[in-house]
Amino acid sequence: MKSKEKGLASRLLLCCLLILILAAVSGCSLFDKSSEVTQTKRIKSSSREESRKEVKKEPEFETGTVTGLQTVTVLRVESGPKSVELMPGGSRLFVNDLYAHKNFIFDADNYSVLKVIPLPDEPVEADFSKDGRFAWVSLYNSSKVLIVDTEAGAVAGEVATGSIPKEVAVSPDGNWVYVANWNSNTVTVIDAKLRARVKDIPTVGTPRGMCFSPKGDFAYVCIMGGSTLTEVNVGAGHVVSRQIPCGSNPRHVLTNREGNILYVSNNAPGTVTLVDRAAGAVIATIKVGRQARTIALTPDERYLFVCNYGEGTVGCVDLMARSQIFKVPASQPIGMVVSARGDRLFVSNYTPPQVTVMQIVRQ
Repeated sequence: MKSKEKGLASRLLLCCLLILILAAVSGCSLFDKSSEVTQTKRIKSSSREESRKEVKKEPEFETGTVTGLQTVTVLRVESGPKSVELMPGGSRLFVNDLYAHKNFIFDADNYSVLKVIPLPDEPVEADFSKDGRFAWVSLYNSSKVLIVDTEAGAVAGEVATGSIPKEVAVSPDGNWVYVANWNSNTVTVIDAKLRARVKDIPTVGTPRGMCFSPKGDFAYVCIMGGSTLTEVNVGAGHVVSRQIPCGSNPRHVLTNREGNILYVSNNAPGTVTLVDRAAGAVIATIKVGRQARTIALTPDERYLFVCNYGEGTVGCVDLMARSQIFKVPASQPIGMVVSARGDRLFVSNYTPPQVTVMQIVRQ
């Protein structure tokens, strides 16, 4: 009996030893697998990190020192292109061909003609719905703006304005359309969604260029028949809040992305003024060329181009140096816009009727 008990005890002890050995082996295996997984994760993480380091993100726009302009090609229209605009998205150009009574839409990259849209009168300026589907186009002799469907290539509606509407500006939220009425000394306010005229804002002189602040809470109107910008408080019911000195005969106005500076071209003295928007005061005056008309800001906000209409040149202003650094010849330059990447300048010329495409040369 004792012998049997001893045998049973030996077998139990052996089983316990086997169990301990198996457990140890199993634990070692689990540890090895865990180590492998951890190591694999580390390798993958390291690879992703190296990949991120190797792929350099392209800047959204061109930077560097601008040294010149070189003509790439010309886009032919029919008669008197008053203005050229870059449509939302940056892939299309919109040309108001004044005397031909047409809108031309070009591909901004390959320069092909996408649409030719007949109109009942002379188009002057345009601005767009946020998606670019609709263009608001002022008609010189008709006291109205047209709503042009840019996809269908046809007029989709109209809204009455004051006499001789010129500049058109759509608010950043797309809710409002402002129209400067050259002959009425008023700005027409249009509800963009209702496509209805809301009111006319009297101005102290002949209105021309306009822009909204980045937030859309204020609008700024060039009083070309005077020497001020009229500031309009949009949220307070489209009422004039103040007059801001900006130079004689202001024609066009832009703002930077931050909204703290207004850039104004002054036709009579041939200057560009920089205005502190909050203070309502001129902070710099830059001499450019005769009859400074349309201006265009590069996306890096370091340079500004200007149509010196009266002398037939396009000027480049270095905003850091606050001086015009060079001019190039251009035949009756009247409108202009910079490409979305800041690599090209599009200039509308009255004669010959064309849009000149210029490469912005940088170092």
